[in-house]
Amino acid sequence: MENEGKINISEELNYLRSLMESLDSQLSVLVRGMDEIRKAYAVLKEEGLSASKDVRVSIGAGIFAKAKIDSNDKLFVPIGSDLYVEEESHKSISRLDQNLKELDASIQNVQGRRSEISSRYNSLVSVLQQAQEQQRSKN
Repeated sequence: MENEGKINISEELNYLRSLMESLDSQLSVLVRGMDEIRKAYAVLKEEGLSASKDVRVSIGAGIFAKAKIDSNDKLFVPIGSDLYVEEESHKSISRLDQNLKELDASIQNVQGRRSEISSRYNSLVSVLQQAQEQQRSKN
């Protein structure tokens, strides 16, 4: 009976550990997405962007090209499957602002869930350690 309790605790610890790893992975994805949106948001909010003569745009693989950006022009916004629509910059800024708020709420939610799971995990580890100490003292 005692071994069964240890096995159940051990199984739950493994389950909780895998949940924490999954949540850590989710947090990593959310934070990377938030960083990317913040960069785009900052560029679009930049006042002197249109007047700048030295704008470099990444074309991938660490390669940049000089570009002239007119913040009054419409932007090409991805909608999935390599499809894009044109959108006015103020609408993009508003959408990005909303996305940042939603991502922040998601991050807070995942962090809260991870904290709860971590507390449960630590409690079980403590119970298991106490049981092991009691077993040792009996022997």
